[in-house]
Amino acid sequence: MMDYQLTITIPGQPPAERTVEGDTLAELAQAVHRHARGLLGGQVDVHLDGLTGAVYRGNALAAQFTLTPVAEEPAPPAEPGEIRGGWTLPALDRLARQVVSNNRSWWPAGDRDDQYAAAWHGIVEHLYSATEPPSRTALMEAGRQALSRDVLATMRHHGARHDTRNTGQKYAMYWEWAGRAVPSPEAGIVERTALWQILASLTPRQREAFEALAAAGDYPEAARLLAIEDQTFRALLGRARGTFRQLWHEGETPSRHWGCDRRAGTVRGTVGTGSAVARLRRRARGQAAA
Repeated sequence: MMDYQLTITIPGQPPAERTVEGDTLAELAQAVHRHARGLLGGQVDVHLDGLTGAVYRGNALAAQFTLTPVAEEPAPPAEPGEIRGGWTLPALDRLARQVVSNNRSWWPAGDRDDQYAAAWHGIVEHLYSATEPPSRTALMEAGRQALSRDVLATMRHHGARHDTRNTGQKYAMYWEWAGRAVPSPEAGIVERTALWQILASLTPRQREAFEALAAAGDYPEAARLLAIEDQTFRALLGRARGTFRQLWHEGETPSRHWGCDRRAGTVRGTVGTGSAVARLRRRARGQAAA
């Protein structure tokens, strides 16, 4: 197959360059579609007209691209320090650095030394596994694929998104906090400030539900303090908690309710002598003593 230099231009961003291969327009269109979807994210349509074309998302123009034939370069002549197939360590170093430079927009917050190491190992492994001396294009593509795998693995390890629209901001925010030598009080101050702001935004009845539960320690007693039925109190508290989560995650998708409020299962202050769990534990201790 013939190699082409693909240059994709997205408005407002520097051109992105990739190496693709194909013998027919259909193969080239498929290769362009794969890279355009990776850069833009989501579903895209590729319109190829000869060696130029455009990428659409829906009916909107998302990017333009050009394809430039790449003449297959023979392996370089033997040089002092040659390690395999005419390639030297300085030449491989230049290829690895170029791979990282061409794809620096993938992971802006990533460590450049780690990215260089990933590209370098991909190039060297391909060089030593090839049955014939590989071309410069083949080595760079091997380095690019190794870099892509390393970036995705790093993002997955740190809980980041897996698509190429990720800017690395969450990664930088996490490690800026985790890497501090001395703990900082900002998080606690922000949370306490947000707590009082959110409580002031609730309805008076919702605040009364929180205050009654905090004072009573269980649901039936809190409902008695408010002079309402137990189920009415639970419904009121559920609405208050939902509003609280929405305001706490303002600007984001609210989290789902998680965990279990064990106070919901107690009967302290109504009947019996404590919760069912406490009675079971006392019974077990009594049997063990006997």
